Amino acid sequence: MSTKQYRQETIRKMIEQGHFHTQREIIAVLTKKGIQINQGTLSKDFKALHVLKIRASDGRFKYVIPRYYSSETQDELVEREVRDFVAGVEDATNMVVLKTSAGHASGVCETIDRAAWPEVVGSIAGENTILLISKSPQQAKKLKKRIEKILEDKRDTL
Repeated sequence: MSTKQYRQETIRKMIEQGHFHTQREIIAVLTKKGIQINQGTLSKDFKALHVLKIRASDGRFKYVIPRYYSSETQDELVEREVRDFVAGVEDATNMVVLKTSAGHASGVCETIDRAAWPEVVGSIAGENTILLISKSPQQAKKLKKRIEKILEDKRDTL
């Protein structure tokens, strides 16, 4: 096993077995285990491992590996991403276009892909635009309503 594989496997096990709220906490534990790592490398490892940061029941954020969490948790992640970064939504035939804050389209799109919503058969993300493709105009309208509901909930809490 390469050094990189060993490091990533160690990170995966740590996240599965513990509660880590910051990258500093993870770096500190890795250092105690004799694994020297900087924040940039840890971020790359997080991306490779598909690590996400979610809000725990106590309100604090923690790192998780998505495959170990239910679709309800995935939907919660999508709702958070949509509330935080989506500025607008439009439908066009069998597609839905989302406008996001600059630089956030890819992350929002990835979260929607992981949630595996049945209305979405494909997606494309740019810098600040996401194209969600549905099988039919009816599915696109349903998808648009789903996203609008999340955005409405955001406005209601402001």
